[in-house]
Amino acid sequence: MPVISPGASRTDTVFRSVLTPGDRRLARERRTSDAALHDLALDQVLDRLIKRAPAAADAFRTLCADEAEVSYRQEVFAALDDDPLRNGVKAFLQEMDRSDVADAGAAHAHYPFEGELWRLEAVRRYVGAVTGLVDCLSGSASAAGSVALTGLADHLAAYRASAEFAQLEREAQGCRDELDALDYNVLIRGGKVIVAPTDGEDDLREAVLDTFARFRSGDPEFAAETFRDPGLDHVQAWVLEKAALVHPGPFERLRRFTASTESYRDEIVQQFAAEVWFYLAWLEHIAPLQAAGLPFCSPTVSAGTKELDARDTFDVALATRLAADGEPVVRNDIRLTAGERVIIVSGPNQGGKSTTARAFGQLHHLAGIGCPVPGRQVRVFLCDRVLTAFEREEQLDELEGRLGAEIQRMHELLTQATGNCVLVLNEVFSSTALQDARILTRDVLHRILDVDAIAICVTFIDELSRLDERTVSMVSTVDPHDAAVRTFRVERREADGRAYARALAARHGLTGPQITERMSARKGQER
Repeated sequence: MPVISPGASRTDTVFRSVLTPGDRRLARERRTSDAALHDLALDQVLDRLIKRAPAAADAFRTLCADEAEVSYRQEVFAALDDDPLRNGVKAFLQEMDRSDVADAGAAHAHYPFEGELWRLEAVRRYVGAVTGLVDCLSGSASAAGSVALTGLADHLAAYRASAEFAQLEREAQGCRDELDALDYNVLIRGGKVIVAPTDGEDDLREAVLDTFARFRSGDPEFAAETFRDPGLDHVQAWVLEKAALVHPGPFERLRRFTASTESYRDEIVQQFAAEVWFYLAWLEHIAPLQAAGLPFCSPTVSAGTKELDARDTFDVALATRLAADGEPVVRNDIRLTAGERVIIVSGPNQGGKSTTARAFGQLHHLAGIGCPVPGRQVRVFLCDRVLTAFEREEQLDELEGRLGAEIQRMHELLTQATGNCVLVLNEVFSSTALQDARILTRDVLHRILDVDAIAICVTFIDELSRLDERTVSMVSTVDPHDAAVRTFRVERREADGRAYARALAARHGLTGPQITERMSARKGQER
């Protein structure tokens, strides 16, 4: 029997991956840094996803190269939103997992023919997985709407029709059929066990079952058709070895089959099994959020316009925690029109400003890797990098002090900034005096505007929202009836720096009219 070679050359197609079209590779220079993912709280989300999809770790962190690559992934997400297709892919993965377990058993076998039987089981599971996936994709209208899944379906159809796959399937089934048909006697007398061929005697199994049938309360549930444990014990191994002496032909065929399947898996099938978890992991992550009524959508992504229009968006990391606890999630709208570049977010502390900044950064990263994003309707710029500057704890080994360290980090950030990046600034220069913070932050914003980047900046210096026509203001609001109650709504409106102070004064009866009214009432009482 010829050796079955790896599947890289079995078919002549351009399909390579469900993550990137054609022969593309992920653009490493578009990778979002670990520090930025931490600032945006996406590390909390991605760490969980990567545990499910370790082979797609880079895809979760690296922005797509262009709109075509984003669309390539969005089509797969849309297709997998179809329950029958998603369930079919999960069934494929389950069989591939079982094949992996069997291959691991073969690699760690200790007894004659133990490894060979594990390999046979691994191949049979693999063949079943491929056959089931081909049938699933060929019968799915949803898959037909995805360039990636259509390419995969064509590759698998050609692979399944190939002589190599037919031989693999035929030999695996033939070995299994021969082994299933074997009969031998196991004679146990005290501590002595004898394995011998049958001599034409009747099979007593049915007779025994019939004899005890009246004691049976229901149909017996037999164990799995193959090994469950990771290996054989010495008694099982001894019986197996002696059975091979009784029936050498089928076991010799099994040996030859094992030798011919050192590299039996198709490279594209193997890669798909690893990469598709990128999609399934994200869909499974957002499913509880969708069940809680939070919207997700496939955004319109453009590299040619820097407009942002996100309706009912939210911080996905915060929403994950709140939804798990049954708490409501506040949604906000974030917008940048054609000529606008920088959003200045101001307002009272603990009012949702930083959460809005994180949501802004998350939108650009998640849209940039092709995922459905939080929001009812989203149009977003396809950036090549997300840069962040969040307040850091002072490090004792930083000789220049906290302000000096902030200035150094900001210098490094601005050195990387281009017109194709997105910046998220949160309470920068808060460690210095107001006037110094005003000067430094204004200079940073001018540099961002000079390179035509888009950004969001959380600051207590609301006057920066009036820097020029390219800056816009968003303000975190409080309950108009109780200034101590945050609504966590962040609205696009002018910041005058006094709204919160007026609300607090009103709550404590210290506005001008309230004071005048009390003084007038007191004078009336004195009279």
